[in-house]
Amino acid sequence: MDPIAQKKIDEIMYETNEKVSAIVSEIRDIRFSKMDENKKQEKCDSLREQFEQVMLEEEKKVERMMEKYQ
Repeated sequence: MDPIAQKKIDEIMYETNEKVSAIVSEIRDIRFSKMDENKKQEKCDSLREQFEQVMLEEEKKVERMMEKYQ
């Protein structure tokens, strides 16, 4: 693989990791909070949707980058 493409993929991976880590940390904080269980579930569901959206966006970035460098 082209070194430039490898660098771009690494950048996307680091960015994805930062976003996912923030979401996971927030879910963990909610899970261990004294918040009402229904409210916890609602917030965690919303964060799961954000997680899914981040993963889809990052996948698209990789696909676009791969098309550009092929």
